Amino acid sequence: MARGKREPISAARWSEAAESVWTGMADWRAAHPKATFSEIEAALDERLNQVRARVLADLAMASTAADFQAASKAERPRCERCGRVLQARGPNDRTLFTQGGAEVRLRRTYAACPQCGDGSFPPG
Repeated sequence: MARGKREPISAARWSEAAESVWTGMADWRAAHPKATFSEIEAALDERLNQVRARVLADLAMASTAADFQAASKAERPRCERCGRVLQARGPNDRTLFTQGGAEVRLRRTYAACPQCGDGSFPPG
């Protein structure tokens, strides 16, 4: 499910996600007592990548770029071509992948330049 609207950062949610990594790894290790170092590392990376994706999504959605209609004119993104303040064109979903390969879907306001028509999915 895509994350939408500007949301507050929740360290508690991150702590819960991290806790699930530790307990999940303990359970995994008990089920795989003969696992090699590389196998343990791969299992840990898989779980950590999911937590990393959640943190990245939360941080991205805490940005004014997530719903810049609510932002002041000074906070709104500008066109990379001509510098004009972009106008909102409605929400769109975007799927990104972290360096660890985890999928992150964001719902953010798509924007277009009233001057040159260039469109963008705001960064941040």
